[in-house]
Amino acid sequence: MQQLFAADDKFPSVVAALEARGWRRLPFVGCPKFDLKWTNYSKISWWRVTPQQIVSHLQNSITLSQKDQLLRLLYARGNEEQIQVDRCFPRTFDLSQPQERRLLKFWFHYSQAVAVLLETLRNGVKVDAEQVEAAIKLVKTAISNHTTAEERREIEGVLSELERRDPQFHVVGNVWICKPSNLSQGRGIVLCSSFEEIEKITSSSGEQDDQGTETTSSQIKWIVQKYIERPLLLQNDRKFDIRQWVLITELEPKPTVFWFYKSYLRFCSRRYELTRLQDRFTHLSNFSPMWSSDQFRDTLRQKHGRDVWEETILPQMHNTARLTLDAALPKLKAVGRGFEWLGFDFLVDEHHHSLLNWYPRLQPTC
Repeated sequence: MQQLFAADDKFPSVVAALEARGWRRLPFVGCPKFDLKWTNYSKISWWRVTPQQIVSHLQNSITLSQKDQLLRLLYARGNEEQIQVDRCFPRTFDLSQPQERRLLKFWFHYSQAVAVLLETLRNGVKVDAEQVEAAIKLVKTAISNHTTAEERREIEGVLSELERRDPQFHVVGNVWICKPSNLSQGRGIVLCSSFEEIEKITSSSGEQDDQGTETTSSQIKWIVQKYIERPLLLQNDRKFDIRQWVLITELEPKPTVFWFYKSYLRFCSRRYELTRLQDRFTHLSNFSPMWSSDQFRDTLRQKHGRDVWEETILPQMHNTARLTLDAALPKLKAVGRGFEWLGFDFLVDEHHHSLLNWYPRLQPTC
């Protein structure tokens, strides 16, 4: 008997692959009699799925793509696990929680103060009294408009201690990224360089969520995350991200997860310049694959004389995916023969430290 599948038009590769194998496509995604359904999470009627039907999601997997929900799961763990989380994710705050807004204010000024000290050491720049005061309060040191040799040694000592204690020591500066938790594919993203600007942006509204529902300022759940100001740049100083596919096929008796052996890079359209904060083409990567992970690996090997990809970047990506799934898997439920196909997007900074750019997406990239 010919097998039947239902799929949205936005998954042409899936449709083509199934039809090439002799499957017959049903005219409507909502048809209840199918062998396989490949569609958005919101279009699956879980109560109608039979034990033998295959669906392209696990129940409650929306937790993985809703940033506020996953954030709570990640930081609900013990102190040791939270330290691991800080090594994998830029500092992130859910502004629907009043205490998170207060924490954001502290970490904003902390990041700003550390950046002042780092810039002082790198370039010997002058800083004004207000910056000096913030640096004194937040990193327990003092600098003046002209850094003497003694003051320089003091700054170096404080920064060395911070680097040892803070997993995100190098992720500092003034720029933060604001993103509505319920929007995807870059919609609603704004880069801010002042706390007042963050306050203003996160009090506004005017977008539709991923279900097409108009949201008001009271309904929007804003996530604010530290922006990676010094990313690794390639292709004429362009920023990029790495898309890695992960497949969850079983939850019981033991979770079964597959890591696709190849990933790919997607570059921004324009040269990276931090001064152009509102230029989306500078900061948001293209949705089309441009480099394979093999090409990236070869480029790094030629530049550094060692396998940076295999020795440094890839293990960090593995660890980040494992932490994310460990936090979310207990919330997932297999209905029928459900599975989950996730795309993790990673950024790499100038120190070859990989960080999860955004939380796992379920959308195709090309």
